[in-house]
Amino acid sequence: MSAGDGLRNQVSGSISPLVGRKREQAALRAALADTLAGQGGLVLISGEAGIGKTALAEALTAEAAAQGARVLVGRCYDLSETPPYGPWRELFARAPTAGLPSLPTVVSLTEQMGDAPASQETFAHVLAYLTALAAGQPLVLLLDDLHWADHASVRLLRFAVRQLAGQAVLLVATYRADELRRDHPLYQVLPLLVRETQPVRLDLRPLPDAAVRALVAARYRLAEADERRLVAYLDERATGNPFFAGEVLRTLEETETLRQDAAGWMLADLTGFGVPPLLRQVIDTRVDRLGEEVRRLLAVAAVIGQAAPLDLWATVAGVAEEALLDVAEQAAAARLLDMTTTGIRFVHALIREALYEGIAPLRRRGWHQRAAAALMALPDPDPDAVAYHLQQAGDPQAATWLLRAGERAQRAYAWLTAAERYEAALALPTQADANPRERARLLLTLAQFWRYEDRYRGIGYLDEAERLAEAAGDAALAAAARFDRGHLRLLGRDHRALADRVVGLAAMAAALPALEALAPAERVRLPALQLQRVSGEERYHRGALMYWLAGTGRLGEVLALAPPLLADGPGVNARGLAGLGLAYCILGRPAEAEHALAESEARFRAAGQHVEVYYRLTERLIVTWAYYFDQPARWQPLLARIEEAERLAAGAWRVEPVQAVVRWRLLRGAWTEVRQFAVEHPSDGWFLAAMAGRDQGETATAWAAIERYLPAGPATAPGSHNLLTALECQRLAAALALDADDRPTACAWLAAHDRWLAWSGSVLGLAEGHLGWAAYHRAAGDLALAHEHAARALAHATKPRQPLALLAAHRLLGELATAAGQHADAKDHLGHALALADACAAPYERALTLLALAELALATDERARAATALEDARTLLLPLDARLALARAGTIAARLAAVPARPYTAGLSLREVEVLRLVAEGLTNAQIATRLFLSPRTVDQHLRAIFNKLGVGNRAAAAARWSAEHALTGEEP
Repeated sequence: MSAGDGLRNQVSGSISPLVGRKREQAALRAALADTLAGQGGLVLISGEAGIGKTALAEALTAEAAAQGARVLVGRCYDLSETPPYGPWRELFARAPTAGLPSLPTVVSLTEQMGDAPASQETFAHVLAYLTALAAGQPLVLLLDDLHWADHASVRLLRFAVRQLAGQAVLLVATYRADELRRDHPLYQVLPLLVRETQPVRLDLRPLPDAAVRALVAARYRLAEADERRLVAYLDERATGNPFFAGEVLRTLEETETLRQDAAGWMLADLTGFGVPPLLRQVIDTRVDRLGEEVRRLLAVAAVIGQAAPLDLWATVAGVAEEALLDVAEQAAAARLLDMTTTGIRFVHALIREALYEGIAPLRRRGWHQRAAAALMALPDPDPDAVAYHLQQAGDPQAATWLLRAGERAQRAYAWLTAAERYEAALALPTQADANPRERARLLLTLAQFWRYEDRYRGIGYLDEAERLAEAAGDAALAAAARFDRGHLRLLGRDHRALADRVVGLAAMAAALPALEALAPAERVRLPALQLQRVSGEERYHRGALMYWLAGTGRLGEVLALAPPLLADGPGVNARGLAGLGLAYCILGRPAEAEHALAESEARFRAAGQHVEVYYRLTERLIVTWAYYFDQPARWQPLLARIEEAERLAAGAWRVEPVQAVVRWRLLRGAWTEVRQFAVEHPSDGWFLAAMAGRDQGETATAWAAIERYLPAGPATAPGSHNLLTALECQRLAAALALDADDRPTACAWLAAHDRWLAWSGSVLGLAEGHLGWAAYHRAAGDLALAHEHAARALAHATKPRQPLALLAAHRLLGELATAAGQHADAKDHLGHALALADACAAPYERALTLLALAELALATDERARAATALEDARTLLLPLDARLALARAGTIAARLAAVPARPYTAGLSLREVEVLRLVAEGLTNAQIATRLFLSPRTVDQHLRAIFNKLGVGNRAAAAARWSAEHALTGEEP
């Protein structure tokens, strides 16, 4: 049990039960029951130090073991460097191996997890091993104190939870919520765990006064006055923290301030009692009772770490192992530590902290020095552990071991951990005076570690690296620093990146000639190439520049740089192929785009660059969705591979949202998830939220997103933004303007869209641009020009074939044909649109097409068909809260309700009857146009036809005719 996390009180040899946690215990028992029945899951227990997390979790594991489940426990520890997968290694070290011949041994598995790169095979071993264990008997895994976990451990937790869903495996994780900073891996993963797994979440709060009072009343049977005094004392000093309260009570008993005699329990005067309010003093009191020598030896163990192997403890303390066993037994009896098969482990981190802080600094440094020396003498010392002790000892060798620890983390693709080690090394005085050239190389490497996570931090390191390289006369490193700084300026996902892109591209282009002039032997020593595992023969820097030129739409420059990369031989590199793939995609060459991106992905995968694999997969999705969205077999496998790549990339960045997958959810109609994504990840989800915002009637949200991305509005010049995103923004802005009947603004945005297309030479966006102009001219009442642009959109969407654009073009042509009375053409176009919507499995697109079919059915007096199409559309739209389309559906429903099977007024079309009804209601032409989704010019045309057919000369006479018709039929108008 963990002394720091349970309200447990030793009274007459018994331990009190947990109090004040009935709700939490009930939730845990329910989760355990589900697991025993074959349906496990995840339990998250959070709260401050000592609040009862571990006690609650261990009560569950004890109950699980009693009911036949297998229990495995892995813990994280503070004050020492946690190696990659630390808690998982501890958990597997205690796991069985007998009877599992097809799985890796515990030794080989933990070795893989500790030192080898995080590979798919490693994760597969973990999954296979846990699945095999759970097949034999239900499995409960406790991961304790994850607020001290490394990035890789947290990502493995997410992987395990998702992959083991539906099996008899219960994962229980505890953590201190108040210690999770924004840059902590668990802080980033928690929202995803909650959304993906719907775990049991227990956020433990301080015990209420009633719970403390109940404990005191149940255990001590004090006089009423003494009970009040004791409860008040606990409230003041423990503030509802179970560990504090439990330790205070135990100390009161040990000092006989709280004692029992024949007459019952009695409480002495507390005012003169020296029980301090802080836990450290409580622990000191308990340790002092064991004697000064025991305190000294426990302090030595605290220096070693949360767990201390017996042999290392003996070496550092300078005593025989047999003597330490006596000490360990005494401390275990006092509930300060637990004895393990190899040494001891403090029952709670707070106990170790209190002992550690009580050591005089000079003595502490000496013990750290001894620990480091003992570890370095081992055949294969843990560089993290050695570096930690050397740091605490102030030993200059710490830098060397920190760099070794960073190199090990780098090999395991744990870049963020590697960055922490390198930064610690560079901060040491010995490194501050190191060779400028070597320090520059370290800074260049460190900047690469931060490239995906904190680019501005990396840029700061590159500034210093350039200064040092120039001082050392190393032109290659200086040029690399300038190029890398430009590169990092392009990597940001926040909106500051927009201002950086022009500067970044210029810096890369300026540094490229110097880098390409280097001999391969010179290039290969550059940190970026070493980290990316690129040979000196490859044109890495040219490829990186091409990639970013493609993204910003400078397609001609990409093709101009491409020839050296297209030739057979060593010049071809993965990043250049990715740039070509993007350029081909935008230029309407999907087959070439797919080939280039697939080859780039394969090269990055072979080099173990999982973040880059993730990006290539998302770019392949862009290609398949643009050109093959109605062929799910081509792109659905990519979604699963994206999740795998994200998991493997965890050590190099915090969890980045899978924006491509979220866009897929938008198309699939999961708008609630999209909006939640935008709330949790505003830097990535702003545009998706804007798209949903327009359709859900939240125009302010949509406009805010557009203005944030294109602050200069339609006047924004191309070249600094992501081309495809900017084009989508322009089209969305035009649609929003037309929704508000602001045709001048819509025209300006559409003209900007045309300029960007012409500047870039992009083929993607041509069809959508013509669709935008068709909607503009339709709103202006020029149906002929609207039809001309819609037909051009259809042609562009046909070659090369773009299913979503093709769908929209057919639907608009169908709506225009309905308005023109060309019902056969309308039926043909809308039939094509509906078939595409079904093939793409896009519910919103299907709903919009059904509304168009309902309007066609009304125009042909097929009321039953119109009602069916309308009902089907509303069924799809209501869960989406698609207010814009629902308003259109409401207008169609009103028309169905108001217009009988045969018009009141002979000779008028259904649309003309509907216009006449609204005239009779007193609506203006503009209001009628909005209600019926017509242009004001079209309303004028309908009114002239109505006046001519009815033989009347004005609106009032027409309205009177409508009222007379209703009077004749006896129906209420």
